Amino acid sequence: MLLCLGLYRHLRSDPSYALSRLFLKKRSVKAFVLMTVCFLMFAAARVVSFALLILGVSGELELRIISLVRAPMDLLASILLLASTAILYSVTRRSGG
Repeated sequence: MLLCLGLYRHLRSDPSYALSRLFLKKRSVKAFVLMTVCFLMFAAARVVSFALLILGVSGELELRIISLVRAPMDLLASILLLASTAILYSVTRRSGG
């Protein structure tokens, strides 16, 4: 959360500087790729939930599938989102103050 607030602060304080850094640094591409993978993983985890609903799986089996499949996907996607936000934060911050 603090990384997101810091990134927002950097983008708001000097938008032209921050945006130019986003498009000039190669690490930004890596961050955007990670963010895309993260969103795809979140979507895939939701597909698992909808598939369980459509197939009529419920009860203990549903809970096991969610805990074994969807929860780890959500955790990995959250870690990737944190990493991509950290990269974007480091790219947009001013060096030297």
